[in-house]
Amino acid sequence: MSERVCYIRRSDRGGALRGLRLVGEHTDDTWQAGNANDPSIIAQSIAEGAKWVRDRLDANAGKLRSLSVLCLDPDGAVCSWVKPEDADTSLLDAVITGTSAKHDPDALDEPEHHHGIGERFPQLPLELSFEFLDAHETSTGSRAAVMACPDVPGRLLKDELDTLGIRVDKFTSIWHAIASVWDPGAGDAAHSAQRIVSSDAPIVAIIAIDAQDGRLIWTWSRQGRLIVGGASRIALAQGEHEHLPLIRNEDIARISSDWLGWSSQLGLAPAKIVFVGNPGQIESLPDPTSPLPEHTQKGAPPHPRPHRGLSAAQIGAALAKAWPDATIDLIEHDDPIGESLHKLASTHQGKSIDSLGALENRPGRVHRRMYRWAAAALVAVSALIGLLGYELFAQAEQVNEQTAKLKVQRLESITSYDQELVLSPFVIKDLQNQLDQMRQSQGPLTTSQSNPIMEELETLSYVLGTPGIEIITLQLNNNTVAITIRVEDIAQAEQINQSLTAIRGSHLRWRPFELKNRGQQIEATFTARWKEAGGDS
Repeated sequence: MSERVCYIRRSDRGGALRGLRLVGEHTDDTWQAGNANDPSIIAQSIAEGAKWVRDRLDANAGKLRSLSVLCLDPDGAVCSWVKPEDADTSLLDAVITGTSAKHDPDALDEPEHHHGIGERFPQLPLELSFEFLDAHETSTGSRAAVMACPDVPGRLLKDELDTLGIRVDKFTSIWHAIASVWDPGAGDAAHSAQRIVSSDAPIVAIIAIDAQDGRLIWTWSRQGRLIVGGASRIALAQGEHEHLPLIRNEDIARISSDWLGWSSQLGLAPAKIVFVGNPGQIESLPDPTSPLPEHTQKGAPPHPRPHRGLSAAQIGAALAKAWPDATIDLIEHDDPIGESLHKLASTHQGKSIDSLGALENRPGRVHRRMYRWAAAALVAVSALIGLLGYELFAQAEQVNEQTAKLKVQRLESITSYDQELVLSPFVIKDLQNQLDQMRQSQGPLTTSQSNPIMEELETLSYVLGTPGIEIITLQLNNNTVAITIRVEDIAQAEQINQSLTAIRGSHLRWRPFELKNRGQQIEATFTARWKEAGGDS
């Protein structure tokens, strides 16, 4: 079954849908949305885009109603750093939107300041979702990297796809996608040949050209796990059939400056740089800020100097100069973004890629179905409780009826015995007095003759008084006769048994004795019953 990856292209700092790109292992389809910024038209465009995705899935995959990955472009998204103690989503949202608590002038504690946090994130309140990137890859005590992404088009598109019955397995960003497919240490490429010999996987910096939107997208990662990412605009020149990206020295300098800032904040630096793309080599548009040549006559129109983009070799040299301690790999490709999406669709890396929590946890059709089943279960439990209450109420009625019948029977019994007791306020006391009178009128109670316990105890003392016998228990009463002793061997226990059964005039009939090993000794238990108590029967 072929996987499908949907790439969301946005505009207006990530607030509006600009187009969709549906990529499979052997397919690549695009859809363009309108340029209107009216909210109602934006919602309509998202609905049309979702229907387009459904139609393409039906046409290419045969009623396959699922997407492997829904990927957001970097438009409007920002990666920045915060202090470890400020790494909290609600705190960041309060600081950026300006809803944090105001300082009380009468309070003794100093107010907590978060200098610079709000300025480092886009000013789009109530439209941002924050993702804290992998902090385990950074040094101890360093800043925490946070990705702020305006994902309203992603949320609305997920809702529309969910309404159409299309399941999305993963929600991620192009930064995560680039890090997972181009990092040599990610996935199956972990054992590929690398130029750095180390016991630990190196930090890899990846720069990918987005030729369609005119920007450089870069990431830092370790074994495909995103650490931080960024993007910068580049110039586009008109080619024969399409726009060509032009990479200039200032573009490399801008990225190097960003990397120096991140290196100082996170306490790490990339040891390998992978550049993916095919930069253009034609002249760029005239630069109106360039100084005029000396031979230009006064009043003549300016003659701008030609400006060419850097070649792949020049880009490698510029990166080596800006980051001399890193090894550099150059991968030529006309469409790095499309190739990244193809790799996600073909190598099944979309199943292990990190997800955006805000989109991943957004309630969908499955959640609504779960809520409906939970509500149905509550209704069923309520019905069972109602039936149980009705049954208990019916049983209570039966108990009341039986109680009334018992009261009637009690009155009838008392009346049949003594009619005067019915009128007595102390029936129980009167009955107790009558019972005492009946007992006093009877003769003295006599007890049956007890067994000769003392006689038998004296007889047993002659047998058990032999040296080498340890008495453990001895029970001798009108009902129970049991003796437990410890002897040296079995022969001595059998001799005692013969002595007990051979006593003349004994009132006891001995049963077969029981033996147990207790270390070096033998524990013997002898039981008997009184002959007068039916022992001969």
